[in-house]
Amino acid sequence: MSLWLLPALGVWPLLCAALVQSGRLWWLPAVGALPALAAALLVPVGSRLELPWLLLGTTLGMDELSRVYLLFTAVLWLAAGVHAAFSLRGREHARRFSGLFLLAMAGNFWLIVGQDLVSFYLGFAMMGLSSYGLVIHTGEASALRAGKVYLVMALLGEVTLFAALVLIAQHAGTILPRPEQLADLDDLTIALTILGLAVKAGMAPLHLWLPLAHPAAPIPASAVLSGTMIKVAVLGWLRFLPIGVAVLADWGAMLTFAGLATMCLALPVGLMQSDPKVILAYSSIAKMGVLILLLGTILADPALAPLGVAGMTLYVAHHALVKGGLFLGLGLRKYAALGQPLVLTGLVFLALAMAGAPLTSGAVAKQGVEPLLASAQWPWIATAVGVSAVATTLLMTRFLWVTAHLERHPESGYAWPSVAWIALLLLVLLFPFVLGAPHDWLVKPMPLILGILIAVAVLAITRRRPALARVVIDRVPPGDLLVLAAPIGRAGAWLLRAVSGGLATAYSGAMTRLSRVYSGVIDQPAGDSERTLREWPIAGSLWLAIGALLLVSVTGLAPSLQPEAPEVDAVAEAEPMAEAGIELPPRPLEEPQRAEAPDAKSSTEDDDLVLDERVEATEVAEIDSGQSALVEPTPTAVTPARTQVTDTTAQARASEACDPADPLVLISPLRPNERIVLAPCKAGAAGGAPQLIDAPDLTNALVLMVQEYLWTLGMDPGPRDGLIGPQTRGAIRDFERSQAVPERGALDFDLLERLHQAWTAQAKNRP
Repeated sequence: MSLWLLPALGVWPLLCAALVQSGRLWWLPAVGALPALAAALLVPVGSRLELPWLLLGTTLGMDELSRVYLLFTAVLWLAAGVHAAFSLRGREHARRFSGLFLLAMAGNFWLIVGQDLVSFYLGFAMMGLSSYGLVIHTGEASALRAGKVYLVMALLGEVTLFAALVLIAQHAGTILPRPEQLADLDDLTIALTILGLAVKAGMAPLHLWLPLAHPAAPIPASAVLSGTMIKVAVLGWLRFLPIGVAVLADWGAMLTFAGLATMCLALPVGLMQSDPKVILAYSSIAKMGVLILLLGTILADPALAPLGVAGMTLYVAHHALVKGGLFLGLGLRKYAALGQPLVLTGLVFLALAMAGAPLTSGAVAKQGVEPLLASAQWPWIATAVGVSAVATTLLMTRFLWVTAHLERHPESGYAWPSVAWIALLLLVLLFPFVLGAPHDWLVKPMPLILGILIAVAVLAITRRRPALARVVIDRVPPGDLLVLAAPIGRAGAWLLRAVSGGLATAYSGAMTRLSRVYSGVIDQPAGDSERTLREWPIAGSLWLAIGALLLVSVTGLAPSLQPEAPEVDAVAEAEPMAEAGIELPPRPLEEPQRAEAPDAKSSTEDDDLVLDERVEATEVAEIDSGQSALVEPTPTAVTPARTQVTDTTAQARASEACDPADPLVLISPLRPNERIVLAPCKAGAAGGAPQLIDAPDLTNALVLMVQEYLWTLGMDPGPRDGLIGPQTRGAIRDFERSQAVPERGALDFDLLERLHQAWTAQAKNRP
């Protein structure tokens, strides 16, 4: 029953987004995250829910990574939702903000539990586009400018990510790729995956939107932008990069230096700011730089993957809760009428946690990534991260100083937001004791002490000479590189206007002359002709004619996925196989009489699309010449361990000697002239013993033949189109159930042998 919490965590916020527009249900943002929190606590790890009717076949699931992400994301969205519902109640455009807030919430939750590529991208796009409305909520000039930069960067990232996910699906042959299927991703796909998510992560120089969006957005939006939304980039990298299955030394080095550059840019620029929200934005950029550096270390050494992924996930959870608490506490400091001593105390505690003080979540997070830094390719990386810890202490000291002297505007309605914030503080307080061991609580305090001493010294100097502080503060405005690039942009805009102005003048003159010629020939003003064309009978007829022409073109030129095989004489067909020493099973006298599955079923029922349509040229030539076509896929570079099937047939097969010269020959039950030859093992390295491989490469020809086997044996694989989707996998499970073997739905050599043997037995028994 708890499995249905997985779709509910995305559907419930969408329903709330629609209902909140009535005005009477203004409190719905406060409860939008409850199903997600329940799912994180109640859905068992390893659970999976397949929805073949949704999109291209949606798979929702809960693994260890998803559980941790969903837990801290739901907690922060819940606290921010309470803050948004009560602090914005009765304000102008509050309903619009609440609707967009809930849409972004739904997208964030959906991409976490969505295990397939399409679900991840759908949630990512929904979250990113909805956040644009949160950034420009106030409608001020600064908010509109920040929104423009955010929208451009967000669309750039989403288009790049879409291209990367399409290439991943094409490479893996499925929208639900396994880690081993990502082992030999090409450099273009890896580059697009990194860049598409780097925008959301705030990796320099793609971080420009973060320091602009945070001060423009309301407090609850800033909390989730910095606390949860930028963290989905790390989730995407951990899912769609070959983590732990391939050595990517060059990409690892690139990400390592990109992370260092991000830290080195964000920390000093953040110290120059006077807006506390901008300071927190640059702090988030610096922390994402640390995570990018750690990701590079894992890519360079796959052996660090198990420990590295766990350490990064712990670090992400710590930063999300603490940074969200800092933003929400800042809102209470500015607007809450009561409890200011408690608010300041809580902000000091959260700042210490962000700096990694002992007995805080920051200490546990630092200990979790310490082995990664110790195993890094370059020893000085650990030193650089230590220096960044000192700078983080300075940044948090600067934040506390600015917040303490913040101009306050007390308002009513902050009682429940204060309660939610205190609950979040308690979770951060318990973090090290629940998720950390006692030896993790007391880290080396030297970076913290050094940072505090430097901060005290700087404060003493600036008190004596305030002019020194005025020289530095706000010297670099938010958006840093964007401001530096502004003169170049203005020069480019001037040049573009000059060129386009000349082209527009030439175009206008040419069109005037053409209009005169037209009027003279037709004896009717050009404007009258345009009005005639715009009239509904003519315009509608033209539209229908063009649409019909396109439809005829598409249907006439679309190649058939299942060409009819020519009739082949059984004796002539057997001669080449006999010469090759291959025994041909008896050919069925007639095709089984059963209803043909409709070929017009929507391809949206397929969740694992086999996109690779490679056909060897020799195969095509042999088919054209009437000879038997032998398709011999090349084994994949990464050979996963074989899955042990607890039945006698599989055990007998596993005990047989592996002989590369003894291939598995599959014969199509509906097109006997079509054959595929597969090698179930490969030669060992350096002359060693041959090794069994788990499964062949998936091609359209192989999947089509499996679908024909299943259809002939009485199963329903759906459309026989060479695409392996939920219906095909369901038919495979039905077949495995009929064979009394574990139901896995996998297309491997065990399945192929069973299908071939079952069809051969059926053909022999047919009268």
